[in-house]
Amino acid sequence: MATVMEHAEDLAEAIVDSQEFQELKEKEEIMVEDEDAKSMLDNLNAKYQQVQMMQQNGKQVSDEQKQELQMMEQKMKQNDKISEFYEAQNHFNQLMNSVNQVITQKLQGNEEDAE
Repeated sequence: MATVMEHAEDLAEAIVDSQEFQELKEKEEIMVEDEDAKSMLDNLNAKYQQVQMMQQNGKQVSDEQKQELQMMEQKMKQNDKISEFYEAQNHFNQLMNSVNQVITQKLQGNEEDAE
């Protein structure tokens, strides 16, 4: 068991040291330090929470509210710092998907495909 945990720690360390993770953290820091970007993110998150609460309480989300969310998302995509963060996040997610795919293939006995 200790061997598996040691390998898990090694994998976690390799992920943290990866270019994808480092770039993600850098872009996240840049994004949250920008007042406009942070404000847009905070507003969008608040709106998402509001919509989620409505749905949990059985209320319908109006077309107007859906349009407002879409407009907020479009505005965010125009912010360079936010779009660079999302791009870095996408690259990191691709890395993690690849890692998960290798693990899954190894568990299924497809060792040659996992390399």
